[in-house]
Amino acid sequence: MSDSPLFADFCNLLQTLSNQRGTEEKKKRLRRFVHTWRVKYGDFLPAMRLLLPQVDKNRYRLKESRLAKAYIDALGLGRDSEDAYELLKWKLPSSSKYSKSSGDFSAVAYEIIRSRSTVTVPTRTVHETVELLDDINASSGNEKKQSDYFKFAVTHYTAEEHQWLIRTILKDLKIGMSETSVFDVYHPQAKELYSVTSDLKKVCEKLQDPFARIGKSTIQLFHPFKPQLGQKQVPKNVKQLAHNGRFYIEEKVDGERAQMHYEKLSGDFKWFSRKATDYTDLYGSSKDSLDKLSGQVASCLAADSFILDGELVAYDPQLDVFLPFGTLKSSVLHGPFDIDDIHPCFLVFDIVYCNGVSLIDHPMEQRLEVLKAVVTERRGCISFIFRKEGTTFQHIVQALDEATTLNQEGIVVKNPGSIYEPGARNHSWVKVKPDYIDELRDNCDLLIVGADYGTGKRGSKLSQFLCAIRDDRLSSDESPKFATFAWIGTGYTVNELEEFSKIRQHFRSYNPRSQPEWLVHPEKSSESPDMIIDYHNSIVVEVKAAEICYANTYGSGYSLRFPRFARFRPDKSWKDCMTYQDVVTMKREGGQMNLSMSSRRPLSQDTFLNQKKKRLAIKDINRKRKGTSLIPTQIGTDSSGIKIHTSLFEGMTFYVVSGDDSHNKAELEKVIKSHGGSYEQTAKNANYVIAGSNINGVRIMALIQSQEHDIILPTWIMDCVKSQDIVPITPKYTVFLTKATKDKMSESIDPWGDSYTEQVNEQSLREIFQNIRQQELHDSARLIDDIKRKYFPRSEVPGFLFWRVTALLDFSPLNAPSLGRPSTISVDEAARNDRLDVVDLMIQSQGGTTHKYLGVDGDIDTEITHVVLDDCHLDGMQRIFKALTGRRQPRFVSMKWVSDCLDNRSLLDERLYEPRTTGSRVAN
Repeated sequence: MSDSPLFADFCNLLQTLSNQRGTEEKKKRLRRFVHTWRVKYGDFLPAMRLLLPQVDKNRYRLKESRLAKAYIDALGLGRDSEDAYELLKWKLPSSSKYSKSSGDFSAVAYEIIRSRSTVTVPTRTVHETVELLDDINASSGNEKKQSDYFKFAVTHYTAEEHQWLIRTILKDLKIGMSETSVFDVYHPQAKELYSVTSDLKKVCEKLQDPFARIGKSTIQLFHPFKPQLGQKQVPKNVKQLAHNGRFYIEEKVDGERAQMHYEKLSGDFKWFSRKATDYTDLYGSSKDSLDKLSGQVASCLAADSFILDGELVAYDPQLDVFLPFGTLKSSVLHGPFDIDDIHPCFLVFDIVYCNGVSLIDHPMEQRLEVLKAVVTERRGCISFIFRKEGTTFQHIVQALDEATTLNQEGIVVKNPGSIYEPGARNHSWVKVKPDYIDELRDNCDLLIVGADYGTGKRGSKLSQFLCAIRDDRLSSDESPKFATFAWIGTGYTVNELEEFSKIRQHFRSYNPRSQPEWLVHPEKSSESPDMIIDYHNSIVVEVKAAEICYANTYGSGYSLRFPRFARFRPDKSWKDCMTYQDVVTMKREGGQMNLSMSSRRPLSQDTFLNQKKKRLAIKDINRKRKGTSLIPTQIGTDSSGIKIHTSLFEGMTFYVVSGDDSHNKAELEKVIKSHGGSYEQTAKNANYVIAGSNINGVRIMALIQSQEHDIILPTWIMDCVKSQDIVPITPKYTVFLTKATKDKMSESIDPWGDSYTEQVNEQSLREIFQNIRQQELHDSARLIDDIKRKYFPRSEVPGFLFWRVTALLDFSPLNAPSLGRPSTISVDEAARNDRLDVVDLMIQSQGGTTHKYLGVDGDIDTEITHVVLDDCHLDGMQRIFKALTGRRQPRFVSMKWVSDCLDNRSLLDERLYEPRTTGSRVAN
């Protein structure tokens, strides 16, 4: 019996999975393959390594450029030959027979190998292929040996097999199956076991029998595991994070996640990265290695054995500071450990194993007690992460504000009662960064200075563009210079992409060693372009983004987070683009830009008139202030003429800070008085503080800071009046609650607003589900945000094109009789609803949220980013605009905006799709 099937058969499986649609269908096909393998060949490890190259321990250190050179040598291609050029410039468009493969290196290589290879019959097995890949990995750094292995591959593997060999080496099979899906097919406990061992061999050995069940897996000394990760969000529901009313707030360090394994008897160390990469050679394998970090920390460790979880950072003893992430590796590689020079330091935040016992099932507060007992700090070598306790959301806000002031990355909030879950990303640890809270205020006008050819369908087009800012630190008599700033690869339509092609003839190949004098860009930057364009021949574009951040891979030292093309600026030249000082100023002021146009109110003549009136009113107030003890917003309503209708609020004193969109401060005070209550203009003697609009204002934030008063929304007052009873205060009515109130409330209400004692009705159940739904949406948004930042920095996340969109669809009402209209709708209106139904599905299928507007007052109960109108029925435009008065004005767009965004796989500029009626622009 052969030990494995032919590699060609395995390649056929991969091709089938790649072509198959739907995860479940892929799983069925893979499940049949796994079953056959188990019956015929036993050990599934060789196949598992090929199915999951991204988690296999082989690192290869080969990218497309080095692979191209290896194949040029193995195939005996002339350096100046057409095929060699195609391999080296695989991303560039081609006029040759390989043009359809442009943008996919494995496809280009397949075409070239197929036209030259004499191997037509496959002979190599999966097992032999894995051995070849191991040899290629082991020869990393030895070009001659590596070249010999590729020459062997060219003479023993077919072109089809080479395509999958290349994808394996690049660790991207493109079969549409995640690591979790593959593990799930192999065995229900495979993912769990891999999380605590990071060892495919153990997974395949222990779970070879599909019906076998193992006990709860746990971590082991000197075996890497996948660390627990934190959610990225703003944790407003701190009760989920609290244990006995408190939680931990830790500094978020800009380092490299690492785990340290140590055994006192042998003196052995092991260091592993988050992805289980063995870093022991870098940081030391023994307590006697004084030229490594291990030798410096050994004396600080008191237990017989343990595993510590933490962050490796670079430490500067001269400045007594921890340095940014990019300096860590250089601090290790520049020479032996020198306590007086920049060196690595281990910041510990958890212990998961001690004296032969796993601690992962123990609560965090107990693990930290053990940590302090067995580890002694040594400044600059091993330290505990800075940690403090909190009890309210305001403590989180304060900690984040302090972190921002100190230019730190953010904070991590942790539940003291939580266990450690290897490989999990759950709500017991929450990461909070400043960019989760704010977004940029203004867009950037940037100059195009470079471009890259796209991949896949855009393989023959310049589709990603490098933007720059003008360096205005130069004197006026010096030639202008432009520093690279950010890449854009999304936001434009196919037609707009064609607009970029108008300057295509001015692009020329980029050579980092002969950079033009006007361009400022790091020579060895990983963000270098394929082509560059002289600034005289270029164009200015407007770019939206989320944040300005530091980035040493760009000439400016800064970059943008989530940049997106907004529009061309033909009215501007290179002299008018954003400058270095503009960037520094914006970064100093918070570096926040508005990613969505929906947060801007439309400017009109009335807007400027109102602003002028506002300025005059402020001047008038300032003139009168000298003789007035309170400013106008602190002067109470004249209650002398108010009649008392009921005694609903008798004996209750209110302080109304502000009203809301429905009732202003004066109206609320009249309501309180007319129902037997009284009101003050300070919180000192008030039983209830009421605040609606501007809940982030100075006075409200000061009240929250004091933590002495509950702050209630105005809707509570109106609901009490409506029911003629004092309605219980639930989370939906609150802005802020004191700890005492929250503790009391938690005895009768769960975090979602569901009472333990009161019967629910349809309305209250809807509110509970809405609270849960909002939290789920918030969590999903942060997860998508993280995925985009890591894996799709120049494009949209596939399947979530509209995830930031909350659309209002202008449907023709179907329940017309209740609105005083005819009981039936016309054929025309029915067709309109059908068209909007399709748009509804389009938006939701790409992660967006939709709401149907049927013309009923109060029908809009959420924050809307876009209003989608049928081009054939624009009569509701002004009606909706009126209904949205007082809110952030959304973007009004036609249905074509939705379909065009889907066609272009990118969010397009809404201004191009504004509906128009008889030549007049929509009020946006």
